[in-house]
Amino acid sequence: MNLAKAVVFDLDGTLIDSLPDLAGALNRSLARHGQGPIVQSDVAPMVGDGAKVLLQKGYAACGLSPTDEDEAIFLADYEAHVTDLTEPFPGIPAALTALRDSGYRLAVCTNKPEVSARKVLAALDLEAFFDVVIGGDATPYRKPDPRHLQAVLNALDVTTTDAVMVGDHINDMKTAAGLRVEAIFVTWGYGRTDAMTRVDQAAQLPALVDRLLG
Repeated sequence: MNLAKAVVFDLDGTLIDSLPDLAGALNRSLARHGQGPIVQSDVAPMVGDGAKVLLQKGYAACGLSPTDEDEAIFLADYEAHVTDLTEPFPGIPAALTALRDSGYRLAVCTNKPEVSARKVLAALDLEAFFDVVIGGDATPYRKPDPRHLQAVLNALDVTTTDAVMVGDHINDMKTAAGLRVEAIFVTWGYGRTDAMTRVDQAAQLPALVDRLLG
């Protein structure tokens, strides 16, 4: 059993494919200013730094800057539609089940607002897998600041040598590196990195975690 060891996951682009709902909320916000939609493939690289930065990047692509009102409306709209089209990536529920059954403690470290994160996890029947969920508004720190991940490890009561971070974004890799935590890059998400330790399918995660933390 690995009761003192943990796997910490990023959320968007790692556990869940939230791009359709994120792009939908962004495009509805832009439409308020008479702008046409941005295609999902162009929205994908904007994801990873939280909703506020996504909005800023989307507006900048149209030569605009969002106001505080734009941000408030965008966040409320996304919260209302956070599970419309979002789904777990293929194989994620099975991989989480395998990890949990092997005794690992599981957690989420996301820049997404915590209310939205918990709402989507619950709607997709994933919430019960996780001992800890810490969103981007739950601490003063956000990825790639390693103190965001440290807050998760503190809540788990797990040391840096007994944890692995799983994510799809360079922010996840930088966050893990800042604490010298092992990291796994998943290739099915929205980001790009030159990380050497990577997986192409969720089914590969349990064996790789065993190798890194065994």
